[in-house]
Amino acid sequence: MEEKETKKYGKSKNGNFYVKDSIGVPHPYMIGTKNVEIASDEFSGMLGEPAIKRAEEKGVYCGICVRAVREGKQPKILSYEEHKQALVIACKLDVQKDEKTQKELHEYLLKIKDKATKNKFEGFVFMKI
Repeated sequence: MEEKETKKYGKSKNGNFYVKDSIGVPHPYMIGTKNVEIASDEFSGMLGEPAIKRAEEKGVYCGICVRAVREGKQPKILSYEEHKQALVIACKLDVQKDEKTQKELHEYLLKIKDKATKNKFEGFVFMKI
C-alpha cells in the first residue's frame, strides 16, 4: 500500500495508532512461475487480477494454498477472490497496559471502520512499532 493510501485513514487522537500498510489474510496470494507465464503469453506481461483469474481457470492457484492442502494443513485451496486484505495498524503503545490507550485505539478503529469496509478490507491486524 502506498503512503498516500495510509494517509487516507489519518491517525488516532494522540497519534499512537495509524494505518501502516495492508496484508493478505489468511495469507498473501502467492504468485508462481505459471502465473508469470500466463501473464506473459496472454496479458502482454501484465500480472494483474485478470491474469491471475485466467491462471485459475487453467488450474494454477496460490502457491501457499496448494502446498498447505498437499501437507494437510488446510482443507481446500482458496481462490483469488477468497484471499482478502486487512489493514495493518501501527501501534506506538501497548494497549494491554493502559485503559486510556485502549480507549484511543477503540475510538480510532470506530473512526476508520466505515472507510475500511468501503475499501473492502476484511479487518485489522496490529503491529507494535
